[in-house]
Amino acid sequence: MSKILSTLLLSLIITLSGCAAVTITESGNSDFQYHPDYEESKHFFLWGLIGDHHIDVTQICTDTPTIQMQSKFSAWDVLYSAITLGFYLPRTAKVWCEREGDV
Repeated sequence: MSKILSTLLLSLIITLSGCAAVTITESGNSDFQYHPDYEESKHFFLWGLIGDHHIDVTQICTDTPTIQMQSKFSAWDVLYSAITLGFYLPRTAKVWCEREGDV
């Protein structure tokens, strides 16, 4: 019984310690100096098969250009996915707008 519990605990720790992110920038260099102008969790279901979300960056960055976007599995997203065995699979979306003095 102790081996099974140890294996389950190790599997849970490995699952919760992993995060994945995709960052899209115009210049190719990511910049995380300040908090994003937009951050929201998007909901997907059945291992990501159900759910289709679009983010209109022109409505987020109305006065300045968008400098980067990111889609990631945060630690909370991974936890929720693990608890529901993938039936609920959230992803966090972030958008950064250009600030004065950037360029």
